[in-house]
Amino acid sequence: MILILQLRMKNTVIILLALCFSSSLMGQLVFNTSHHDLGIVNKEDKKYFDFTLTNAGQEKAMVLKVEEPYGIDVKFSKKEILPDSTIIVRIKYTPKRKGKFKKDIPVWVSVNNEPITFTIEGEAETFDVNESLNCPDFTPVKNNDEKRTAVNMTVIDKATKKPIKNASIEIIWDGLVYKTLTTSKKGEVVQNLKYDSYYFVVNAEGYATVETDMEINGENVNINFEMGEGAPEPIIADVDTVVEVEEPVVIEKEDTVSTKELPVNLFAPNNVVFCIDVSVSMKQKGRLDLLKASMIELLNGLRPIDKLAIVTYSSSTEIVMESQYVRNKAEIQQLIQDLTAGGYTAGAKGIKKAYQVARENFIEGGNNQVIISTDGAFNLDKGDKGILDNVEANYKKGVTISVVGVKNEKWTVDSMKEIAKTGGGNYLHIESYAQAKPLLMNEIKTNSRKK
Repeated sequence: MILILQLRMKNTVIILLALCFSSSLMGQLVFNTSHHDLGIVNKEDKKYFDFTLTNAGQEKAMVLKVEEPYGIDVKFSKKEILPDSTIIVRIKYTPKRKGKFKKDIPVWVSVNNEPITFTIEGEAETFDVNESLNCPDFTPVKNNDEKRTAVNMTVIDKATKKPIKNASIEIIWDGLVYKTLTTSKKGEVVQNLKYDSYYFVVNAEGYATVETDMEINGENVNINFEMGEGAPEPIIADVDTVVEVEEPVVIEKEDTVSTKELPVNLFAPNNVVFCIDVSVSMKQKGRLDLLKASMIELLNGLRPIDKLAIVTYSSSTEIVMESQYVRNKAEIQQLIQDLTAGGYTAGAKGIKKAYQVARENFIEGGNNQVIISTDGAFNLDKGDKGILDNVEANYKKGVTISVVGVKNEKWTVDSMKEIAKTGGGNYLHIESYAQAKPLLMNEIKTNSRKK
């Protein structure tokens, strides 16, 4: 009897160890999403989506096999996923008949006991019976020599200079959380990072949040974060407008248009044009990183019935993305992440171009809105004279404008508010990562809510 109990206990311990081991490995791989809805698909549309797999662990991972259901083709940018690296899993579905489709694609990776299942769905409205089933190849990467360095981060108490253990360090890279780290008893943590610009958000119990941007280039490999005691400042998402807290909305399964944030029965279609200041000052203080985070958060909540365009301005004005329905979010997100800053500011030309794009893509009965984001003031009496007349004229045509100040000085606020007020919109302010995340979504909800 004793022998039987010992054997049972031994087996139980083995099973528990196996479960723990499996759980730790499963947490090693991070993906951008496991599900994508292509929406309404026509024969001329792109029918693939790029999922990403990032190895956040210390062990090399290998793609072992993939199951491809009928009509599905899968390509991997690489089969080997080194620690702190990302691969693309490109999945294409080629419809050969009309109607709704939903395909589950299991992918087995060496560090997981269970497959990672990606799901792609949509509705084929038209199709080409002769279309190739093959997934498009990847564009060759021009430079594979990515320089990286180990960055030593230390979090300490500003007053006592003692280390703070269990502090959380979020590393924001091009608007997305790349890593969330926790400090040791010595208040330390080490992370291998590619040479690039990052935004760091540090939190610890009993301390105010610390945020800073940093250019990692191999020289600044030691970063100290000093935290002062006290609670963070209250988050004010919108200076002029109070956003009402809404009751939870249940989205019916057959509703393929709504998102959790924008149920189609409550919110009208949106025609949004981002007008983004990419002058050199937007590179400073992590301004562009915060704006990217806010834009990506909004993008995730938009629907296939919403239109989005991106206009940038600095020394010149450029349409980075023509107005399009929000169907390929991965592609749009990449455009947002790739935004860079440089040059001087020419706001009047940027606004003029943004209005032009908004009018050309006007949605009757929808929310037609320009959102301009900048850190600088507008000289409404001299250099930017005529902006208010343009804003007022477009407001009469049904296009509103809201102005987002990104870590802007107080003296810049008056001109921003005047533009927003004249254009029937709101002045918004981003000072921190916590503010940035919900800011634009709240603004769209305010303006597109059905009466």
